[in-house]
Amino acid sequence: MSRIIESKKPDNKVNGVNPEISEESRQAFIRAMKIGYYKAFYKQGLLTAEQLERLIDMNTVKTDNAVNAADDNNNTAS
Repeated sequence: MSRIIESKKPDNKVNGVNPEISEESRQAFIRAMKIGYYKAFYKQGLLTAEQLERLIDMNTVKTDNAVNAADDNNNTAS
């Protein structure tokens, strides 16, 4: 009969504070996950190449717009 050995590990929290994630980072992560799902659907034959391309384009437009808006804000601040 085998014996189960339990070991207590210290809590991984840093002084009980939960790390904060910016909304921009959260949205970027969600977009990346969606694109990953779309690619998996394409590999399974559930999407055509055209559909995959359109879905990816729909999810990257916001990122491109955000980059352009940030560039515009930096240029006008000078």
